[in-house]
Amino acid sequence: MDKRLYIDPPLVNRAYDWKNGPQPKTRKELDKFFVSAPIRAVKRQICEMGRRIYNRGYTDGNGGNISVRVGEDLVLCTPTLCCKGFMEEEDICLVDMEAGQLCGRRPRTSEVKVHIAMMKSSGMGACIHCHPPHCNAFLFAGQVPPSGINPEADIFFNQIPLAPYATPGSKAVADSVSKEAKKSNVIFMENHGIVCGGRDVEEAEWFAENADAYCQVLLLAAGHGAKINQVGPEGVKDFLAIRKSLGLPVDPKQKLYNTRRFNGYRMGVSSK
Repeated sequence: MDKRLYIDPPLVNRAYDWKNGPQPKTRKELDKFFVSAPIRAVKRQICEMGRRIYNRGYTDGNGGNISVRVGEDLVLCTPTLCCKGFMEEEDICLVDMEAGQLCGRRPRTSEVKVHIAMMKSSGMGACIHCHPPHCNAFLFAGQVPPSGINPEADIFFNQIPLAPYATPGSKAVADSVSKEAKKSNVIFMENHGIVCGGRDVEEAEWFAENADAYCQVLLLAAGHGAKINQVGPEGVKDFLAIRKSLGLPVDPKQKLYNTRRFNGYRMGVSSK
């Protein structure tokens, strides 16, 4: 692996540093924390990411939800029944790591349980759940996109897992996602949508864009009716090395390729 591909100096850390930040406990401390300048800045970021996913057609109506961890036992999240494209700072809620609401004028989303499960399992600091149409075209069919084809796809989200269906907002769906969260920062939820984890909320939104763009190109390529090319094993190993250098998870036990067939064809590289 060419070490010149590694990023030096390291990337700027845009994540909220909750480990070294305040850890309010009392009602007075929580109320003060909830309107503090650093937390208001995170709220504005959440609203901006809500506008992005809404404008890209990844949510409709009141769909989707967003969260950012801001303490050992504290998470900011979007409210239930609220259009993500038109949220205001005052709409954002504060919950604990068991999804109990602590602050906010609106009730929190029921699906923050999924985000918390992903945060606990993967260590990610922010999550976005949405319904990108090209991703949903795969997961509605019970499929995930094949790996080993595109460098950006393998580097940014590795091999996307498919979490079994469970009722939205339930503990079962949180448990389902938790089991898959160490494999990738993007998880497909069967018959539902996707959830993306990032070190910060903008990175989580980027992963949603990356995943939908990759699925869109695969669906277009499948329309040719031809066999899709795969990169060889050494190329895939390079992808994974770059991914590790970015601090993103790689399951050491995973195979180099996640599927033997796509679009009715046997893939060109063995998945052994």
